[in-house]
Amino acid sequence: MESRRVQRVLLLSNGFGGATMAAYCWLRDRGIQTAFQPAGSGAAMVDADLWYGPDLIFAPTLTAKVPAELFGKVVINHPGRIGDRGASSIDWGRWRRERFGGTTLLLAADGWDTGDIVHTTTFAYPAEPATKSWIYANPNRAAMLRGLAHLVDEVAPTPRPLDYAHADVLGRWNDVLRLGDATIDWSLTADEVVWRAAARDGAPGVLASLLGQSLRVYDVHPAGPARGDQGAVVGWLPDGAIRVATGPAGADGRRESVWIGYVRDGAFKQPASWWLRGQRGHCPVWEDGAVPYRPVTTTQRGAVAVITASAYNGAWSTFFCHAVAAAIAAVARRPDVEQIVLRGGGTGPFCNGINLNHVYAAPAGMEAEARANIRAINEVALALFQARRDGISVLVLLDGDAGAGGAFLSLCADVAVAVPGRTFNYHYVGMGGLTGSEFHTLTLPGRMPDEVARVGLLHDCLPLSADQALRQGLVDYLAPEGLSGPDLTEWVYELAANHGHPGKQADRQRWRPLPTEAELAETQERELRRIDADFASEEFQSAVTNFVLKRGGTAPRAATEYRGAYT
Repeated sequence: MESRRVQRVLLLSNGFGGATMAAYCWLRDRGIQTAFQPAGSGAAMVDADLWYGPDLIFAPTLTAKVPAELFGKVVINHPGRIGDRGASSIDWGRWRRERFGGTTLLLAADGWDTGDIVHTTTFAYPAEPATKSWIYANPNRAAMLRGLAHLVDEVAPTPRPLDYAHADVLGRWNDVLRLGDATIDWSLTADEVVWRAAARDGAPGVLASLLGQSLRVYDVHPAGPARGDQGAVVGWLPDGAIRVATGPAGADGRRESVWIGYVRDGAFKQPASWWLRGQRGHCPVWEDGAVPYRPVTTTQRGAVAVITASAYNGAWSTFFCHAVAAAIAAVARRPDVEQIVLRGGGTGPFCNGINLNHVYAAPAGMEAEARANIRAINEVALALFQARRDGISVLVLLDGDAGAGGAFLSLCADVAVAVPGRTFNYHYVGMGGLTGSEFHTLTLPGRMPDEVARVGLLHDCLPLSADQALRQGLVDYLAPEGLSGPDLTEWVYELAANHGHPGKQADRQRWRPLPTEAELAETQERELRRIDADFASEEFQSAVTNFVLKRGGTAPRAATEYRGAYT
């Protein structure tokens, strides 16, 4: 690799997904000209190199083989420690309960993951059963960006050959972890079932047998003691999970049990209780003593109440939105609450808007469910506005990535706070030309007064890093670098209390004025009228179908052009 300042980077990737967007934002935050092209074939990669003439080709996610013409030129981001090879390194690492994981950047070469190494990072896996998706979006993403920083330094790193004779090469070859290799046996304890499911969540899921059918399960959590045979469905929740008995029976005849949020018995994930509706038999709605499934929880310290709303993959269903809105309204009625913080769970996206899997599979049809869901997420926004009208200061903590309705929902608060390293997509049109809702036509101009900038934000469909969202006025504060879990919670309590302190009134005067009820009503009527027409369109329904069935999508056109520092 040449020792020169990197000025132009071409991103070659399977698609414009989380890791690619993170790399794209990181590079543009540093003023580096960046463009993206899908790596559809070897010929397409060679053509992209000739067309763009980059100083560096970086592949954040790549499953296609790099052609010989680009050996030694393409840097591949491989999830795994130095020496790990094969497509299932992370899957096997979690399945084997290995202590350490990592990310290695290597030069494309003949063979799978055999090229010279330009950077490697090893990190400790979490002790708890964190999902595969969380690992990719957090420690793996952070390690990739650290490696990318080395690549664009003034002096390029010296590649190191992969040599298993070195003691620090602790990785190995990993065959593909196939569905038949990763299964759930209902004789296992609940903790083991949860661990196995997390190791393969979000894709491809882990195989289990339910009601005589073999299917993949996702979003699995402990549910407490229950009565029933191993593998029996012993409970279900509307619009959500089913409860399954597992493990040996205790002296009282009860077993452990788990919640299963989603299953896949065909081409797409659907809520497990929706799948259950199509099966024979009946099971109780609830059993006393169950641990709740993905509850919307509230904790309070002094005058600060924190509402945690953690939806699977950040997809807020109609039912989930109603629960969040009810929680906000209930907390706002407490006489001792002066500040409300709405946050995600910190283990996945904050919110990506309406639940498209629910929209696709809804018995009432896509259009009807989409309309119900968009009104439900507006209900959350209205609850935030009402709390502010009642004199309560409202903060939203973007503790995960956010897109569409989730990103714009944060603008309904007094204050938006973001965690560094997260990416946000403030746009809708990529999903079949949606115009959007969540009162964005009212809140966005206050945050971004320049109309040209707003049009670019909504129609270029480019992601923003947390840093860039702060600079453009869409976020008001960044959390300290590296805080997560209980530490992040402690910090946001302090921030909220400090924001509400009487001595901070001068600081609070700069926040956007609170919309009147008449402005909210007019905005909602206008936005819903347009988006209802969008939901009825063939373009939207086709886009939802492609999204849910993973038929691939097109990258934003603007991402395929060189762009440097954000304006």
